[in-house]
Amino acid sequence: MKNENSQAPAPSPLWYYAGGALSLIVGAASITAPYLASELLVQLTGVFCVASGVILLISALFGKNKKHWLYGLFSALLRGVVGVLLLANVIAGLYALTVTLAALFVVEGLFEMIFAVSLFRKTNKAWPWVALNAIAAFALGGILFSDLPGDSTWSIGLLFGINSLFLGVSLIMVAAHRPQSV
Repeated sequence: MKNENSQAPAPSPLWYYAGGALSLIVGAASITAPYLASELLVQLTGVFCVASGVILLISALFGKNKKHWLYGLFSALLRGVVGVLLLANVIAGLYALTVTLAALFVVEGLFEMIFAVSLFRKTNKAWPWVALNAIAAFALGGILFSDLPGDSTWSIGLLFGINSLFLGVSLIMVAAHRPQSV
């Protein structure tokens, strides 16, 4: 039986350092080649949509749970069609992804700010870095929304790169300021 006061062990700081380093590398690459990064984001999204559509289709047709097969079939077809459309028309996909990424940044900023407040209350020294990441995410989302549709061909790659840099620094600071286990 589990004690009510016991908590699950915290993840190793190595995961935070690794995630932070990967985010820094992806961020630097995206800033260096923003148009290429924008195109790659659209193409990867298209590939993931097609792949998940195929997996859902197989699951709907051959899976054991037949109660919701029509929903699974519809979801598979929707993902597949969206993926093919993204791959077939990268420029329109850039615009759609720009709107989506702008919304993601704003929502991410909100959750990061909530996390920063939580760290502040626990007197964790990483809270200013997490708050800075939240402010940057809000700002990047606002920049993307304000430039629509004009700069969508390169802006998502650049701003995704900037966001990745801030996230990388934030993850590394969280790892560096984790409370030491007893």
